[in-house]
Amino acid sequence: MNELRFDGQVALITGAGRGLGKTYATLLAARGAKVIVNDIGVAANGDALAETPADETVAEIIAAGGTAVADRHSVVDGAAAMVKTAIEHYGRLDILINNAGISGGGALADIPPESYDRMVDTHFRGTVAVTRAAWQHLVAAGQGRIVNTSSVSVFGAPFTTHYASAKGAIYALTRGLAGEGKAVGIQVNCIMPDAWTRLTAQIPDEGFQALVQHYFKPEAIAAFVTWLCHRSNSLTGETFHVGGGRAGRVLLLEASGVTASDWSPEAWVGKEAELLDATDFGTPASMLESFIFGMQHLNDETRAILASANLSTEKMEKLES
Repeated sequence: MNELRFDGQVALITGAGRGLGKTYATLLAARGAKVIVNDIGVAANGDALAETPADETVAEIIAAGGTAVADRHSVVDGAAAMVKTAIEHYGRLDILINNAGISGGGALADIPPESYDRMVDTHFRGTVAVTRAAWQHLVAAGQGRIVNTSSVSVFGAPFTTHYASAKGAIYALTRGLAGEGKAVGIQVNCIMPDAWTRLTAQIPDEGFQALVQHYFKPEAIAAFVTWLCHRSNSLTGETFHVGGGRAGRVLLLEASGVTASDWSPEAWVGKEAELLDATDFGTPASMLESFIFGMQHLNDETRAILASANLSTEKMEKLES
């Protein structure tokens, strides 16, 4: 099998001074990409540190024969500047990996508003800001690739609601951006990574730490992310739970549901089991598909209306645009 190469391409990776981001940067550089290593050098919780991890990663890449430049702008308020770094140094941008993040926890009532905002700003608004700044350059590249970072916390993570909420927003953002990117050659995917990093090292259970450290090396995720970034990859709008060499597709499922006998609150009494039954379900790929799925399972009249509408793929795409 031919080696997947990235010669002539430029990749911007946020939070690339350590952990997963560093692993992405070194692998892409080893495969020929010119890399912008973005990292502001903060602690895992976002507090400032007098460290320069971006410079250290760049030095390692150059020592190994690769090409890279450091960038120390914040994803929150320096997105345009970091993209400018890419364009000024290498004249183009082909790949964006939104990886920067911080950690933290606590009960909802105990998390200060400023801590909640900082979490959402770093993960979600930072992803939006950098993607917005990079978009036109990815369009110009002809086959732009974006990989966002969500988390399995979206399945439910008590005492980290600020983190999980931001990661859930990134999942939804990926789905929407993939639809926008189809017309301009940009593919957008998302990962929910399990890996041994300084964030997972904060988990207090030593047995769990040992398990993660042994089986969930960052290199396994870097291989998958690098594959997602390659121009031979045709996937877009997808999210994968990745770790230890395994990748599983993550989907939003919608059950066929229950139609009430009338529009009164009492009509729903005793329907709990039926509402929770997911033996018959769909996997809508868009808001419009979800609406149509609901109509298909509402009643005979709505099903007949849909049948007469004859919604082809082309018609669906026009409606969604």
